[in-house]
Amino acid sequence: MSRRKGHEPGMAVDQVWRGLARRAIDKSTVFVFFALVGMAALPMGANRDWAWAPLCVLFGLMAVPVALGVGAREPHRVGAAERLPLLGLVGCWLSFVAFALWQTTTWTPLTADAWLFARAAEILGKAHAPIPAIAVDAARNSLLKCLACALIFLTARALCRDRDNARWSLVALVASGMLVVSYGIAMQVSTNSCYLGGYLRKQFAYTAGDHCLMGGTFVNSNSFACYMGMCVVAALALLFGGPRKKEHTSYGYVEEEVVGLIDWLTPSRVVLLSVLLLMLGGLLISASRAGVGASAAGMLLLGLLMMRGRWRARPGLGVAFVLGLGALAVVGLIAGSALLTKFVVASDDASRLRIWSAAIEAIGMSPGLGWGLGGFGDVFTLLQPSDSLQPNDIAHSTPLETVVELGVIAAVPAILVVLLPWAICLRGALKRRLSRRYLPAAAFSVAAVAILHSLVDFSLQIPAIGFVTAALLGMGWAQSFGRRDATEAELGRRNPLTK
Repeated sequence: MSRRKGHEPGMAVDQVWRGLARRAIDKSTVFVFFALVGMAALPMGANRDWAWAPLCVLFGLMAVPVALGVGAREPHRVGAAERLPLLGLVGCWLSFVAFALWQTTTWTPLTADAWLFARAAEILGKAHAPIPAIAVDAARNSLLKCLACALIFLTARALCRDRDNARWSLVALVASGMLVVSYGIAMQVSTNSCYLGGYLRKQFAYTAGDHCLMGGTFVNSNSFACYMGMCVVAALALLFGGPRKKEHTSYGYVEEEVVGLIDWLTPSRVVLLSVLLLMLGGLLISASRAGVGASAAGMLLLGLLMMRGRWRARPGLGVAFVLGLGALAVVGLIAGSALLTKFVVASDDASRLRIWSAAIEAIGMSPGLGWGLGGFGDVFTLLQPSDSLQPNDIAHSTPLETVVELGVIAAVPAILVVLLPWAICLRGALKRRLSRRYLPAAAFSVAAVAILHSLVDFSLQIPAIGFVTAALLGMGWAQSFGRRDATEAELGRRNPLTK
């Protein structure tokens, strides 16, 4: 007994050191993962092979330790409420991947592109057997990006069961947005945003008087605006949804303590306000109509979700909401001259309508099996209108392009892969308690910017935006099925007086 007691202090010290080491490893894993997600926007939005391909490898490597339990507690646990939607999500994902792979095989029936292979055989003397995917290499690349997004979603779902980790996902996005807009301002001052590194963001040569729309680290100003809108919504969520002091009544209810403006303006919130205004200015200078509209919708959704159930208890929130809209309008008038000009001119609307017309024609030619994942560029080359001289490899509408490439039926599970987690985030924002609502509400609202913008552009197809959206949806999914909910429900059943 004496020997056993003599070893107890040493054993306790060892346990403490093991706990500290495990905690350090867990926090390092969380930091590296969200740093990778946030830094994806820096190398040209990761929309070049040399950028997104190494990132996919790194995300795959990150998923291995997380799957083994590093960085998260019970990463594979699935609650009763989560089981059915998760099975549905997995089923949609597997259906989408299986169909995309099937398009690259000769087991498929002949489709509208069969004449291309026959013509190639006449010219070259030989050709591959006709398959729906007219660009197999593009289909492979698209599948790799989709696989990376799936790994990011699952990793974020495992890591963000912890509320602190979930909050860090928003912090990482805001920090990334700060870096992106700072680079955009530097390029605006030096080269009028016409250069991104050594890449010229305009046609023909650059002269000292040329002006281009701000694009930050993105080649396209519209993608930059979408990313800035996501960062602005994340900053707003951190600003108004952070931890608040609470007081417990004698009946077990939790009420929010009313905090004065001076007490509310902590140093961290002042910094967030400054960063938010900077990113909002970059968003407006980008002159992206869809970007500003989607961002405004995301901010509105976040405000409505955060104020749900608080209108009477905290009328000051409604005043702050109105003042925020007024501030947005004022900043828009000051910084949005290029945006207003673009609204008036609208020179690119005709070309976009021609692209959508060609996409609809392509769907009519092959509605069942589509044209193959990633093959829209080749399809548009075949169906390009005579009055459209500029080549184009993107439909400027992600849902429409998905239907062109996968067909009408297979596009449904592919689109549900995004919409189902988005709906789960909304469920969490509506059903979680007031003090725990802001994380799923933030995930839903931030993802709303990218999803709504992708209706008329290709934001979700930019790897950096797709990676961030997958991470935020994973975070919102995890926070919609919190660990403590089941425990609290069980305690409530045992003790009805606590309800």
